[in-house]
Amino acid sequence: MHSPEVVAFNIRRPWPKRGKTFDRRRQWSWRPPYFTFAGREWRFPELITVWHNEPGGHDALSVCGRQSHWQWHVHHWSIQIHPLQVLRRRLLTRCEWCGGRSTKGDSVNYSHTWDGVHSPWWRGERGLYHADCSSVWAAHRMCLCDDPLLDHSNYGQCALCSKYRAWRRTPTIPDRYLAALPEGSRIPAEKRGWLKAEWAKLRAEREQDGDR
Repeated sequence: MHSPEVVAFNIRRPWPKRGKTFDRRRQWSWRPPYFTFAGREWRFPELITVWHNEPGGHDALSVCGRQSHWQWHVHHWSIQIHPLQVLRRRLLTRCEWCGGRSTKGDSVNYSHTWDGVHSPWWRGERGLYHADCSSVWAAHRMCLCDDPLLDHSNYGQCALCSKYRAWRRTPTIPDRYLAALPEGSRIPAEKRGWLKAEWAKLRAEREQDGDR
């Protein structure tokens, strides 16, 4: 999917955010925007992102990229202020699947499209999901028929259930479990560990098949 937007530059905040812990023997390293000190990783998050929008909706840099200093085409800028975006999501944005809020440890920031609906800032964003809600939503749209009648040879919409099957995608045990959850519900906490283990098993099997 092509997009007319590309990052012109970022302005990072001057104070760092604490990250993961390493071996404390790694006293110091610098790899912008990261640095490690006393075994702890730190990062300078984006405060403001300035986007360059290609005129006429063309693919990013297909027109202005031929010119030098395209980053400074002020008339093509759109500005993303990250703290305001986070505040808006926490106060106004709701998950499209469960209707729940966006919180620090449970963000509503998963989208299924490049071309989302742009709502006025006082209404919150549309078309966003919690991470687990995104998975449940996708499973509810998936064709689970044992012998599907797809509009293409091995993908597309099924004539039997009217749902969809991705290219060369076979429903798995996690897919069937998620599809059986009620509309608007989230993955139960006691099942999340089991699902992670099942997904890890499936990834390992796919990697083995790819090596053959």
